[in-house]
Amino acid sequence: MRRWLPLACAALLALGLAGAPRAQDAPPLRVTARLPAGAQAQAGATLRLELDVMTTTWFTQPPRLPALTLPGVMVTPPSGEGELVRAEHNGVAYSGLRYTYLLSPTAAGQVQVPALAVSAEVGPGKTPASASSAPLWFTVGGAAGGQPALHGALTVSQDFALAPDPLVAGGRVTRSITQRAEGVQAMLLPPAPLADVPGFKRYAREPEVTTLTDGRGGFVGGQRIDRADYVAEQAGELSLPAVTLAWRDGAGGQPRQQALPGRTFAVAAAPAVAPPFSLTDDLARLRHGLRWVLPAAWLAWAAGGALALLALWLGWPWWRQGLCRLRAAALRRRARRRAGEPWHWRAWRREARRDSGTLSAFYRWLALAAGAPDMRGATATLDEAAQGAAAAALRDAYGRAPARAGWRARLGMASRQWRGNWRARRAAAPAHGLPEVLNPARAARPRS
Repeated sequence: MRRWLPLACAALLALGLAGAPRAQDAPPLRVTARLPAGAQAQAGATLRLELDVMTTTWFTQPPRLPALTLPGVMVTPPSGEGELVRAEHNGVAYSGLRYTYLLSPTAAGQVQVPALAVSAEVGPGKTPASASSAPLWFTVGGAAGGQPALHGALTVSQDFALAPDPLVAGGRVTRSITQRAEGVQAMLLPPAPLADVPGFKRYAREPEVTTLTDGRGGFVGGQRIDRADYVAEQAGELSLPAVTLAWRDGAGGQPRQQALPGRTFAVAAAPAVAPPFSLTDDLARLRHGLRWVLPAAWLAWAAGGALALLALWLGWPWWRQGLCRLRAAALRRRARRRAGEPWHWRAWRREARRDSGTLSAFYRWLALAAGAPDMRGATATLDEAAQGAAAAALRDAYGRAPARAGWRARLGMASRQWRGNWRARRAAAPAHGLPEVLNPARAARPRS
């Protein structure tokens, strides 16, 4: 026993060393595509193309599947959720996801499925990996007699809905036909033959197409509901005929059909419904209490105001130009008034009453009234009393001795007398202001 133990350990070690390179050398991503056994289909049936994406480690991101487009085949891509699968290849264990493409051929012939390239990130280092499946072929047989081939079970039902019930002329009957087929896409189910019927006005509705699943995203089949509203145009007994749906069994190739029975309806005359109110009287009284009577004078004033606004709007450039001119004239008149002697005289009177320490307003008035910048020059042409008053005012304003009380009031009284004298002399002087001996017109006159 002890002699065989070293040999057994050596054999196990050799097997482990031989298996390690095999797992290490295996590709990190393996993609396999398969179709159902036989690879034959009929137009209108649905095939399941299973795509297995497996790796020796694990996926750090979901695999990126390719888009599949086949001529003459309606392809439904996977829903995004894969089925967990495990397999062993060449002694290496693989695990991954199985995705299902639904292939619904619409024409007979041979269809080739190209190689499907899948990329993913695998392993602890998020290593990028890619692989492709082998191309596949399958043959599509034509539908006999143009009838769709249904490989699974097909159930057909119908329903009638009346509004109102019992039916009257002008009411409607809604006929619904529901088809449920296994292994067939809902959009490949044929429409139910809901044709026009005498005595009814038909209004077709949009069909409701639904994909049936197993609750986990797996494809089971399709459902189609066709509806039409039949409006009764007359009273009496009206009937909707039976409807027959035909298809071909995809497994045995035998034609099948199912007849849905019709139904007869007793349509009563529509009752005369009295309106709850008189429409004519209501229209006659409509807004009668909201009538307004406007005096004619208001209309005249409104028309006049509208004309005035229109004239203002049409002549606005001229109106604006006139307003600008009036404003400029007012500003010039104000400037002339402030530059005149009366305005400065009033300013000096206000300054004299305030008993301020300056004589700025007085000297501005003096320059305009006498034409001299100082009091001595302005009173040089007046009498000695005026000159004495000016000298006293200068001593009180600028002298070293303290100013006497009330000197501004005395200057104001004196300036009033000076103003009277200057205005009298200005009025008596001739307009030209020349002496008589220098006036040629006066010199030419004979003296009396």
